[in-house]
Amino acid sequence: MNSLEHIHPVTAASGDNPLLMASPGLMIWTIVMFFLTLFILKKFVFGPVAQAVEKRRAKIALSIEEAESSRDEAVRLLDDYKARLSDARREAEELRDAGRREGERQKIDIVGQAEQQRDRIVSDTQTQLDAQAQAAVATVRSDVVTLALTAAEKVTKQSLSDDDHRRLVEDALTEADLSGLRKA
Repeated sequence: MNSLEHIHPVTAASGDNPLLMASPGLMIWTIVMFFLTLFILKKFVFGPVAQAVEKRRAKIALSIEEAESSRDEAVRLLDDYKARLSDARREAEELRDAGRREGERQKIDIVGQAEQQRDRIVSDTQTQLDAQAQAAVATVRSDVVTLALTAAEKVTKQSLSDDDHRRLVEDALTEADLSGLRKA
């Protein structure tokens, strides 16, 4: 005998599956169990899951708001940084320009002082040269007087007094043109 015939002889003979046959009592219990399971799931599972989902949604929304706030703060800080960097560059450029202007001013002052010193040295040198030229003219004049006296003595073969000699030389010198010696 077949194992199916042993369990339910009527269905085994007809070949129908007992699970596919409609049984009103089983249907009622299935519906009752379905609604009971639905009630239990709704009370103990769907509620807490919905709350957990809602908490998670709120947490995600809060995280998004915080991220947007952080992003806005980062954008603000970046703009502030860019503004400060621009100000720093502008200040550096101003300092560089001020340094250039100060350098140019100092250069002009130094060149002016050097030119003044050069002019003073040239003037002092010219004064010294003029003094040396006058001293040389005086020395030449004295030498000419001495030579003239010596020559006059030899020509006249007599000695003249020093005063006579000086007077003769002074007269000769005033008549002579010694201006060329002063320019040299």
